[in-house]
Amino acid sequence: MRRSDEWLVLMKTTLGRFEQLARRVRELHSYEVPQIVAVPLVAGTADYLEWIRRETSPDSGE
Repeated sequence: MRRSDEWLVLMKTTLGRFEQLARRVRELHSYEVPQIVAVPLVAGTADYLEWIRRETSPDSGE
């Protein structure tokens, strides 16, 4: 039996930037096939949704 430590990491982005994020995770991750999934956001407060939009815009200073 093989044992190893794993961490669940949540990253927030927009659907339009998902592929860019997924590419970067693949570049950095040690697994051959890391778990990279998108979970739909079906509701949220207006201020939080605006924060996500603002923070993930291409000119947010990545």
